[in-house]
Amino acid sequence: MVTSVLLMPIDSDEANRLRAGATVFDVADTSPGYPCRQCLKDAEVGDVLALVSYDPFALGSPYRSASPIYLHKDDCGQADVSTIQGQQLRRKLSVRAFDANEMMLESEVIDGVDLGATAARLLDSYEVAFLHVHNASPGCWALRIERPGKN
Repeated sequence: MVTSVLLMPIDSDEANRLRAGATVFDVADTSPGYPCRQCLKDAEVGDVLALVSYDPFALGSPYRSASPIYLHKDDCGQADVSTIQGQQLRRKLSVRAFDANEMMLESEVIDGVDLGATAARLLDSYEVAFLHVHNASPGCWALRIERPGKN
């Protein structure tokens, strides 16, 4: 049984590549409300964020799709991947389970406070290779979740 999960936000190299090509920038005027997908923290009022399109898939899956995401304008470092952050806990989320061929096996819409238990339960299936988490209403990609020790 899976008892812990590994959070996988967008990595620094990919985030910096996306920042370099960004053409749309927003200034956070509320908090929470502008979730950075690199540090997994909501921006503070006044922070500048790049709005970019990100495709988290590696294969040619029919589920492949780009999603709008926010990143702090400047590199904000990696997130704490050992615990689910407030950014996820306070939102309604769509959790999507995929196999190794990036084919969706299951999906659920949940309250963020249930993310840990939902992720552990879905990853308990040997067929599930990873999860993608999206904000349920706007549909933007939030993070990937895997079993610890996969790599």
